[in-house]
Amino acid sequence: MSEQQQDNSENRPIKSHRDGGVEVAIWRRETDKGPVFNTERTRSYQDKEGNWQKTHSIPERDLLKAAKLDARAYERIHQMRRQDRDHYIQQQEQAVQQAPQQEPERDR
Repeated sequence: MSEQQQDNSENRPIKSHRDGGVEVAIWRRETDKGPVFNTERTRSYQDKEGNWQKTHSIPERDLLKAAKLDARAYERIHQMRRQDRDHYIQQQEQAVQQAPQQEPERDR
């Protein structure tokens, strides 16, 4: 199995995992409620004329490969969510540290 890091443009997956002709791609879409992750599973094959094609149909012989790739994609998505959460917490902590300190009001 090999991992292919993709660029983070809007029309390409952010990550893909491949084993032979089976590939699972991870897509990220930003929303007002935070990122949404989706996956797309494809299988590459050559048709009768020798041209490469892609399909979403997975034959029995490739089911275990597909399941393992799905599991890797699942783990990668959770890793990205943890990184996002850690980054958010770090930003919040920096904002608190950089905020001007106000003197507490004294009773008169």
